[in-house]
Amino acid sequence: MDFIKKNSLFLILGIGVIGVLLATYYEGNATMRWGQKYDTYLQSFKDAVENAVPTHVGVWQADLNEDQIGIDNELIRRVAGAEGSLARHFRGSYDTPDVHINITCGFSRSVGAHTPDVCFTGSGSEQKTEVETFEIFYPVTIPNPKNPQESIQEERSAKFKTAIFSDPSGHYEQRVFWGWKGMGTDWIAPKFPRLKWNSSEPICKMYVSIIEGSKTLEGQADTLKIAEEFLKNFLPELDLVLTGEYVLPEGLKTLALAREEEKKMSTVNSASLEEESSISKNSAKSETEEISPPAPKEALQADENDLLDIPENEKSAGEKGDELLNVPEKAKEDVPNKNETADEFDLDL
Repeated sequence: MDFIKKNSLFLILGIGVIGVLLATYYEGNATMRWGQKYDTYLQSFKDAVENAVPTHVGVWQADLNEDQIGIDNELIRRVAGAEGSLARHFRGSYDTPDVHINITCGFSRSVGAHTPDVCFTGSGSEQKTEVETFEIFYPVTIPNPKNPQESIQEERSAKFKTAIFSDPSGHYEQRVFWGWKGMGTDWIAPKFPRLKWNSSEPICKMYVSIIEGSKTLEGQADTLKIAEEFLKNFLPELDLVLTGEYVLPEGLKTLALAREEEKKMSTVNSASLEEESSISKNSAKSETEEISPPAPKEALQADENDLLDIPENEKSAGEKGDELLNVPEKAKEDVPNKNETADEFDLDL
């Protein structure tokens, strides 16, 4: 005890230094300040998500006209942490409901933060059921590590969270499945995704949604069975491109660059149109001011005086009537008195 009392200051300083070192170590690993860099892996995820996701899955066919590649709104993109994203509508057959997917890739500190049970309810949807775990197993054909020229089948599992949400307008309900995939991992649905991976490690998040109450030949569709059938056909192909090692082929690379260039040009053109519109408005305003300068005060006073000199032919009927009533005095004397006229008339009788 005497030793602690005598050296308490040094002990406190030592504990402080150890705490700072531990915090520095954690922050360095979390932000990848040193060690492995993930930029190339993130670019691989982005290229795969936006260019290599399957378009034909079992009986489902993607409606490419409805594809939404990337997020145009910069604020939403930053909040979601979406370095790459794809929203796709798969149309089913007459006996199979449609399926919508949304895949987002980015750093785990952002992509791992947003889940439907938080975001959907925050935007006006109502959560109708408790969140459950949904698990499926499926085979994936991969190159044989011992002999790359041969292929082998690997059994994999995928875990998703799922719940039913109502549309904000209340017109329909949809069952949503969500999960994450990192480099070299299966699809999983941890309770705290951001603690599963380093904050600067790239991961992918996927939503799969199916409208509840869809009709089939057998009656109302079971969305859990529909999701299982869709994912067992979809994931084996999707996993082959979401490896962190996918390289965009030259042809697709050209298309992707053209799409990025088109977005940039669209932004530039919009800004130019706004600037031209502003310049045109200012020019029109200046020209109007030059053509129609304000009249001097003396001129306005003169105009008011001129208005008072009304021509004879423009006088109102009331004024003319007043003039008619102004009978000259001489004319008044010549007019006979009514009583006198009546007396004269009686006398004549």
